[in-house]
Amino acid sequence: MSDSKKPKANVLNSTLAGAGAGTIEILLMQPTDVIKTRFQSVHASAHYKNGIFKAFATVFKEEGFSAFYRGTIPVLCIVGPRISLQYMGLAFYKPIFEKLEGSVIPAHSSAGLAGICTGITQAVTLVTPLEMIKVRQQTEMYSNKHQRKYHGLINTASIIIRQEGFTALYSGLMATVARQSWGLLVKFSAYVEMKALFERANPDTDLKPWQHMVSGGTANILVGVLNSPPDVVKTRMQDAGRSYTGTLDCMKSMLKNEGITSFFRGSWLRIIRIAPGGAIQFGCYEYILSWLNKRE
Repeated sequence: MSDSKKPKANVLNSTLAGAGAGTIEILLMQPTDVIKTRFQSVHASAHYKNGIFKAFATVFKEEGFSAFYRGTIPVLCIVGPRISLQYMGLAFYKPIFEKLEGSVIPAHSSAGLAGICTGITQAVTLVTPLEMIKVRQQTEMYSNKHQRKYHGLINTASIIIRQEGFTALYSGLMATVARQSWGLLVKFSAYVEMKALFERANPDTDLKPWQHMVSGGTANILVGVLNSPPDVVKTRMQDAGRSYTGTLDCMKSMLKNEGITSFFRGSWLRIIRIAPGGAIQFGCYEYILSWLNKRE
């Protein structure tokens, strides 16, 4: 569709569509996120030595199917500040930066800059503490011999605050800021450019759902690889029993003791998690957004 025919971004509709798309994605892809988080964790990863598929089988055998949805409540709570703000940021920030392209900022940089602004906003509001709660719940392994320590969102938060202090909820803040801002820079830029390729091929027609899904899935493959280091560091900083004094100390320790490859632990699982997740998310987002816009 040509630029003159494109509807203007509606921030409210973009936010609502993002919340709906994010919820659908999470409910479908949560099991892979649990396994990914355990592979990134120091103490949890030691329990899984035989690959991804064996890890799924081990969790199911030892903890039951419900273990794949541990930490789902805080993840769903993250939908507000993360997924909704993600699309709100794309609708709100991108038009601002588009006006500056070619004069103040380089061409084709508006989507990336919108991603950076959105990522910082996400990280410093609710994403960091909710990610902290999610990590603690997902990395806790239990059985008949080991009873659960964390029970629900409020209980987990209260235990962390009581035992480690309120600031512990913001452990890994800088890594989360880096992950969110860098990840959305890559995601927004790749998604917009992929859509542009399809639009140039058929300038007078709306994109089909599969084209949105291909654009979103491809963008998230890049995110899965390029955004893995800050995601691993964030998980390490939020892990129970961590020995790091700060984000920089964590990075130095990982590089010295485990090598550069440690920053990409669980990256395959991230791709398995977020590539189809991106396809689902962007496909649902565009569909819901179109439906909301037509209702007005």
